[in-house]
Amino acid sequence: MASQMEKRTNQPQAEWYWQSNSDPWSPDEKQDWKKYSDIESEIIEGVFDANDAKGLAKLDNYLIDLNSSLQISKSDHNKESNVKRVLIDRNENQGLREERFFLPQALNRPFNDDSYKGGLHLIKEWKKKAVDLTTSQIVEQAANGIINEGDLLGEHCASRWIARQLTAVQNKDGKEIYKCCIRLYTKECFLYKIINQAMIEADITKLDTLAPFCYLLFRSWLQDIKPYKAETYRGGNLNPDMVKYYQKSTGRKKCWYGFTSTSKNREKAESFGNSLFIIDMSDAIGIDISACSDFPNEEEVLLPPGTTFKIKQVQFNNTNYKNNIFLKIVNNLPSYSIAACLLNRLFANCFLCHKAIFSLNSNVIWRCETHTKAMNSPMV
Repeated sequence: MASQMEKRTNQPQAEWYWQSNSDPWSPDEKQDWKKYSDIESEIIEGVFDANDAKGLAKLDNYLIDLNSSLQISKSDHNKESNVKRVLIDRNENQGLREERFFLPQALNRPFNDDSYKGGLHLIKEWKKKAVDLTTSQIVEQAANGIINEGDLLGEHCASRWIARQLTAVQNKDGKEIYKCCIRLYTKECFLYKIINQAMIEADITKLDTLAPFCYLLFRSWLQDIKPYKAETYRGGNLNPDMVKYYQKSTGRKKCWYGFTSTSKNREKAESFGNSLFIIDMSDAIGIDISACSDFPNEEEVLLPPGTTFKIKQVQFNNTNYKNNIFLKIVNNLPSYSIAACLLNRLFANCFLCHKAIFSLNSNVIWRCETHTKAMNSPMV
């Protein structure tokens, strides 16, 4: 029987394009086509699938007349362009999205020292205010918050589309809600960018708007989603000073404040930038979100906010002409301890050594053979 990921990758995906020539009607100009964003394509495809007689999809700045295959400017109805629908094979060897999987050169602080600050702090502060909310109410708050943030960015249609996906599952079981959140987080749109910006900056002004969604995404760690404990990769474009920054921190423990996207595919991670992060997760837990992702061939393994790692080695590789930065994720179970507390779950904890056992089902165990005595309250 085919796996969920195999079924998903075997399904063709519709993408929509608009002709961006200065004069789209000129026979002398070469046709130039630009792709709509993922969510814009979803909105257009929804109207296409509905077989609506009007055939009119509404975006923030344009109307898409599917009967005439035209994009019409809302501000000037005389400005028109052609549109087209293209079916793509999900099995095509596509690369990783640069903004999602690669660290930019201008990043002044690529890691932090205290894992309990940043994104974790934002989630904890929000949960203090939302202790009596049901899951359905949290989903509704997350949807409304994304609409508010989208409006600030001018992403009116996209934010409301995301909100509709959330409210459609708000009364379903937890697994459906968390899978929906993961899928939305993988979409190429404004959402994952503002989520991580808020978590990295621990932006309290986003407490009521983005923290509810961050909380739901973080809760997926305690669900039966496929764990991954092997090697993953992430690209980067680092200037010489930044490389020295990593070299000086060799042997030290650092952390990431936001959610961190890594890939199981080394070749794809090497395709951009001058640096490759080689991440050993043998003593930690990430989640393989490929089956929930809109981009399953990215083979994404997502790490939680507050993930702690040790910088093992920094060396220049003469084969791929990149700085290879070796990281080892340090037993990131403290993040799960906080997640469990946020869920009002109590379980045994052993912080005295790294010999820990953790189960991603409802019977959470975290204790070692040597230290049989465990605390009965969560560490927060």
